[in-house]
Amino acid sequence: MRFEDSEETLCIDFTAEQGGFERIIEFLDLAHDIREPADESEAFLCRRYPQRAGLLHSMFLYSQGTHILRQPVLETVIGYLLSVQSTVNLVGRRLDIMARQFPSNRRTLAGSELYLFPSLEELRSLNSSAIAGWHLGYRAQWFTDLVAELPDEPGLHNLATTSSKERQSYFRRFAGIGPKVAACIDLFAYGQDDAFPVDVWVDRGLRHVLGMSSADIHGVSQCAPAVLGPHCGLFGEYLFRYERDHASGVEFPRFSAQVSPRVRHSSDKTG
Repeated sequence: MRFEDSEETLCIDFTAEQGGFERIIEFLDLAHDIREPADESEAFLCRRYPQRAGLLHSMFLYSQGTHILRQPVLETVIGYLLSVQSTVNLVGRRLDIMARQFPSNRRTLAGSELYLFPSLEELRSLNSSAIAGWHLGYRAQWFTDLVAELPDEPGLHNLATTSSKERQSYFRRFAGIGPKVAACIDLFAYGQDDAFPVDVWVDRGLRHVLGMSSADIHGVSQCAPAVLGPHCGLFGEYLFRYERDHASGVEFPRFSAQVSPRVRHSSDKTG
């Protein structure tokens, strides 16, 4: 997919063979009215933390319209495995290098060359010298063990039928996947919006917006829905955006997100 922001219009080019327009809707989570779960989350938190209601309202207003991506399961699992002690840009470069190992997956989209993410079978075909060239350090063994032991992709998708707790426990069996990474996989790959990853920005946000202590935050990590209510995963993303931007002094224009999809087709099988 290729996204381009043109004033108030989001222009998207994509390869039709990878699911077409329906996959765009799913990936961006545009089929759901995000206002309802956001309103439920805000109402619960304002009741539970009435002294913080004003700040909570400002935070929800600032991040209104934020959706949670529904990312491909295999790519999400591997991407978050490689995210430990790494920047977002570095993880992106590593995933791109990984994809470029398979020339048959090359596509041309909107005049740019891209590579589809490899299948599990393709990743298992890589030899140790190829993996060594990615300079993953100690993550190389994590990656090798992960792709060897993961179930096939239908099996990965079938994990969606298990509970969030069971799913996160399953992924935490793998080296390199701790509570935060398991929660990220649950949130972004499986759409479990009660999964609550706690990183540096969310930790700071809980202290700033809700006035929590370190002990309080530890309790949240153990059972976020009981403490933060319904859709706490969505709240976590709102909190992440608000706290990170608040710290850097960024100001974004507020808008009401609306979707008016329009599809155009071209000869290179993009839509």
